[in-house]
Amino acid sequence: MALKVGFVGTGGIATRHLDNTAKRKDIQMVGYADVALDRARECAEKYGGAAYDDFIKLYDEQKPDVIVICTPPFAHGEIEEEAASRGIHFFVEKPVAVSMELANRVQAAVEKSGIATQVGYMFRFSEATRKVRELLQGRAIAMVQAHYYMPGLPPPAWWPFMAKGGGQLVEQATHMLDLGRFFAGDVDSVIAMTSTVRRWTPIPAGYESPDRMLAYADEMDIPDVTGMVMRYESGALGTLSCSIVPQGKWDNGFKVVAEGLLVTVEGPNASWCGDEVGEMKAAECWPEYVLYELYDQVIAGTTETSVPYIEGVKSLGISLAGYESVKRGGCQVRVADLM
Repeated sequence: MALKVGFVGTGGIATRHLDNTAKRKDIQMVGYADVALDRARECAEKYGGAAYDDFIKLYDEQKPDVIVICTPPFAHGEIEEEAASRGIHFFVEKPVAVSMELANRVQAAVEKSGIATQVGYMFRFSEATRKVRELLQGRAIAMVQAHYYMPGLPPPAWWPFMAKGGGQLVEQATHMLDLGRFFAGDVDSVIAMTSTVRRWTPIPAGYESPDRMLAYADEMDIPDVTGMVMRYESGALGTLSCSIVPQGKWDNGFKVVAEGLLVTVEGPNASWCGDEVGEMKAAECWPEYVLYELYDQVIAGTTETSVPYIEGVKSLGISLAGYESVKRGGCQVRVADLM
């Protein structure tokens, strides 16, 4: 019998997960819930299944085995908790929440239910990043230097507001913080500073908003540049610099300095030199892996996944520790104190 899969939130990143799910012949796409009902109906027409403006109706009428959650950050919480209470396994896009209180509440529901969960930290699944992690095992890691530079402000109306999207540390640079954990282990403490270096509001006369990254917003309360220093539990140090100031392209990656090895990670690809020399590129289909693993594990009857919900909680904790450090004037903040 085919695995029954439903979707909550059908805009933005959901497009990738919808298309990748449709490739699987062992999956039946049974329904789509979105506050914009027309968008859900478009999915139903394209992929088959039913459309809803209420995820509870989707859960109760279609009884999916797995739910794929692609809602804005501020909408998380009840969607996951109601899935867990019904024994529905779920995939959820990062970030898992905009507050530790909510993330911990959902984690408690997940633990009580025993369901399988997966968080969309796709960079962990690239063949190249997995090879890097293998090469780093057993070595003393000295420095994890990460950056995440975006060519402007993403178009969703909620993105410029800390309470809705969480700011760049929570909504996008979380990929780099999570990958740092993947390479070097958990972070003990954080020191951070933020700034806003350009004028984003009001929108100038004659400005035409592009389809993608924006240079202006009607309102905005998030910083446009952030710098962080991290101490890992291993003793390694790390840095993260991130920016949304408009420029030429997306640019994200790592340098990892370890005993006998210098690693460079650019997106999903990597190269290394030292006592070993090499390079590796991710397969073209690498973004599929993070979702497919959950499907495969549920089909196999196991709840073990590579990035369960608790991993999303831990990575969120680093982002929020960064913002807490900013609130305290750049003081050191222990991640465990927020968990």
